[in-house]
Amino acid sequence: MKLRPTYAAALAAIFVSAGAYAQSSVTVFGIVDANVRYVKNSNLPSNVTMNSGGLSTGRLGFRGVEDLGGGLKAGFWLESDVLADTGSTSPTGKFFQRRSTVSLMGHFGELRLGRDFSPASQNVVKFDPFGVVGVAGSNVASRMPGTFASYYRHDNAIQYFTPALGGAQLEVMYAPDESVTTKAGRHAAARLVYDNGPLNLSASYGTTFVNVAGDKLKQMGVGAAYDLGAVRLMGFYQRDELPFGTYGTATAGTEDRILLGFTAPVGAHQIRGSYVRTDSRRGPAAFNRSDADKYSIGYIHNLSKRTAIYSTASYIHNKGGASFSLAGGAPGLAAGGKSAGAEVGIRHAF
Repeated sequence: MKLRPTYAAALAAIFVSAGAYAQSSVTVFGIVDANVRYVKNSNLPSNVTMNSGGLSTGRLGFRGVEDLGGGLKAGFWLESDVLADTGSTSPTGKFFQRRSTVSLMGHFGELRLGRDFSPASQNVVKFDPFGVVGVAGSNVASRMPGTFASYYRHDNAIQYFTPALGGAQLEVMYAPDESVTTKAGRHAAARLVYDNGPLNLSASYGTTFVNVAGDKLKQMGVGAAYDLGAVRLMGFYQRDELPFGTYGTATAGTEDRILLGFTAPVGAHQIRGSYVRTDSRRGPAAFNRSDADKYSIGYIHNLSKRTAIYSTASYIHNKGGASFSLAGGAPGLAAGGKSAGAEVGIRHAF
């Protein structure tokens, strides 16, 4: 019987083979992460599910760099979602949904073309102890990621990263809408970073045209972290400014999020925690009172540099018309309800 290579294995063989002739280095990398989750939403029935990406988002990637001489380098990065619980990839239908870029790098910095993370959304990821994944991610208590598929990443993006000077670096992005009739989808963003020693600071701003009427999502935020050795403190403030209305199937408006969190390494272990406050603004009175508080705690035991077991627990207290809930629970949480859950899982990186 003939054995057919899987799609991923075939891709790996192609890239590695091509790399042998054209690249200075090619790396195949990835993460497999699966967990068992329990969620209870107010007085609704509890539920148990298996999920992917409780500690780190599952992925399969290929990246490479070619030295062109004179300090100039070319690089590529292709990265796909891997959902360990079902064996599938991104539900968006994009195979390399996480990143698909080609770059030129040198003394001038880096010019990067293709689908990638927007500078406007970096703070909510980099300054969240849970990296916006699993039951504890700060995005669970936000309407924006579910309302706009491009909240974190944008297609057709042109990016420039300046060289790091004394720990300071500027990154900018522009993604055209590629339409002659509408600006919907056009995105521009910038982020200024200072990362030197124990201190990490960041400020970002971005705009996206979200419909043919010309309404804009404006993202603005600041983030900070300080490593004390025994504990790393971090937090961010993010305002997503949006005219109140219905976008697709979701009703949303301006939203403020504040996160305060920490990570504390203890030998081969790590303890993580965060508090997230979500405030709804600039809509009708009922929407403005739709706020939430979210509390999370997590534990990681590193079995090796590549393998870890983890457990995480979260609790959301909604107010007014808010009905944020943890994924996997029974649908139909009433406004002002509560959602609580926990997950235990394994992550392996390669």
